[in-house]
This record gives sequence, structure tokens and C-alpha cells, in this order.
Amino acid sequence: MKLAIIVGHTEADEGALSVPMNVQEYTWNKDLADRILTVDSEVERKVFLRDHVGISGAYRASDDWGADLSVELHFNSADSKSATGSAVLYFPGSKKGKRFAGHIFEGMSGALGLRDWPKGTGGVVTPFQASGKAQRGLTSLRAGRAPATLLEPFFGSNPDDCATAQANKSAYATSVVRAAEQFFDA
Repeated sequence: MKLAIIVGHTEADEGALSVPMNVQEYTWNKDLADRILTVDSEVERKVFLRDHVGISGAYRASDDWGADLSVELHFNSADSKSATGSAVLYFPGSKKGKRFAGHIFEGMSGALGLRDWPKGTGGVVTPFQASGKAQRGLTSLRAGRAPATLLEPFFGSNPDDCATAQANKSAYATSVVRAAEQFFDA
């Protein structure tokens, strides 16, 4: 039972800037990854960075480690400060990926209390559902052997989402591990 934790983006390209939190995705999610490692569980976990190896290198390392599942950590951003919600992306057609995404979304939404994004999807979406033709996250979701998920728990551009995420970051970290336990116990 091994869960790979991939930190989205890199030290050189940190991803979206959350002005309300004054932090970019990479830094916020490295801390989240550390919190995920401290949750008491029998699920073995290891953090993989995309620094100097890119997406394919991080997932290749995850495969070499023998990951059974993977999560890639991100947060969303939009031009509108009112954009809100949580989503878990999975690879189209992956039944295991979709099932794992469902467990994660249930726990994540319980920890953060944010509605599904895009609204009406239930928060478990394919890259096409999340971003249309852009197919955000598709490269990551198909890069490794293990069923993969890409987490977009909140909007870093929304001050209320940010306050919620900061206040509940440890609960969110715990929810990721509990989702893996539920997946493995099923």
C-alpha cells in the first residue's frame, strides 16, 4: 500500500500565486506534502518533486518506488476573486482513478467545506471537464503506472477559500491519507 505524493510545479516555476496567502502553489504544497507524511497510517508514503526531472521524471521515480496510487498537489486560481470550489481530476477511463478521486473529494470537501468545481460535477472530473480543450493535468494523469489524481482543493485567488484552506490544512492532509486507506480497504 504505497501512496506517491507529487508536488505540482517546481522551484523554478512555482505555479499560481495566491495573493491572499502571499504564497505560490509549489511552496504551499511542499508544506502540505510534509503534513501528509506525518499522518498516522499504515499506508506508506513518499514525496516526489518535479524539480530537474519534470513531470515524467517524477512519475518514473514514483513507478520505480512501486506506488500503488498517486496524488499530485495543486491549487486553483482565476481572474475572478469569487471563483470557488474543489475538484479532483482523474484520467478519463480509469475506473480505479475515478474511484480514488471520489474518496479524495469526499474527504477533501469534508475538511474544507467547499462546493464542487466545476459546479454540478460532483468535484470528480476529467481534465476535459475541468478545463475544456486545454485538458489541464492530462500529462500528469497519464505519466505513471499507478492510478493518478490531481488535486485542486481551493482557489488561491479567493480570499475566503484561502482562509478556509489555511485553517484546515492539516485536516485536508489527513483526508488525503484516509482516502488512500479507504481505497485500499475496498
